[in-house]
Amino acid sequence: MNKILFIVLLLNFLCSPLFAESTVPNNLLSLAGGPYYTPYAIVVDKTARLTSIWKVEDKSYTKVAEFISDHGKKEGDKHKLGDHRTPEGVYFFKDMYEGSNLNYEEYGLRAFDTNYPNLFDKREGKTGSGIWLHAIPDSKSLERGSRGCVVVRNKAIMEVSRFVDIGKTPFIVNDAVEFINTDKALRERKRVQDFISNWQNAWQSKDIESYMSFYSKERFWSLKMNWKKWKAYKSELNKNYSSISVNFSQPVALRHKGEYTVRMLQEYQSDLHKDFGEKILYLKEEDGKLQIIAEKWTALNNKLAFEQFESDVKKSGRKISLKSESETRTN
Repeated sequence: MNKILFIVLLLNFLCSPLFAESTVPNNLLSLAGGPYYTPYAIVVDKTARLTSIWKVEDKSYTKVAEFISDHGKKEGDKHKLGDHRTPEGVYFFKDMYEGSNLNYEEYGLRAFDTNYPNLFDKREGKTGSGIWLHAIPDSKSLERGSRGCVVVRNKAIMEVSRFVDIGKTPFIVNDAVEFINTDKALRERKRVQDFISNWQNAWQSKDIESYMSFYSKERFWSLKMNWKKWKAYKSELNKNYSSISVNFSQPVALRHKGEYTVRMLQEYQSDLHKDFGEKILYLKEEDGKLQIIAEKWTALNNKLAFEQFESDVKKSGRKISLKSESETRTN
């Protein structure tokens, strides 16, 4: 084959949509589409001034849509109230505003409030609130800079709304999105899944030393307990329970730089107590090793959540001990 023709064909391949789709935002490790969670995530690239919607199903990553967007007047990560910077990290939407609840000239047809500051932000002492994803009328410039919100056109916000599930759709903001190939994303996903599985096994076996090795000695803080108090608390529970069983649904695993947010449905059962709810793990990379810096559990009595949990656990071949969704589940 003529060398020039070969080079032209190679360049055409590298620039083709097929090749482009093999690279994905490194934020997206796994989503858990189903009755309760959503397979969609919204990813913001402040440098490129683009906001995109991605769908993750099993080993498939698909960019569904992409829109031009605006962000804070000042560049860089948000640190304090009034600095006119857009925060960077993994967030979730808390509420939606439209109609009489919204100033159309400022926020367009619709706005979504985020949970900034998240746990990682609070640990770093960041302040501020009211960080939204919202629209503006076509009559206004999309390059004027916001007070910290991510801004798109009215047409875009209505399209984005189709993929937003309040409280569950990830909204991930980057200074600049780092793209990685799908194989690397799947390897990192497995790394997180293996971490969860090993932590789960240590928990169920009541091996307190192994269990606590998954927690950061310096950074862990939950339920007003540091690492030492958490170990004492869990040791006491191990003495009270003769057996412990823990099951999880397919995890939602997201990352921003060295910070990981993992959400999953959890069934806990011992000989004296059982409950069902959502577990959120906050992980941080420490010397090349994942460590839990915080965890949160919320009781659920939700039909869709239990349906998702039951489906995911059955696929894994594990046994489900909770009998029905209608049972009362408290922590």
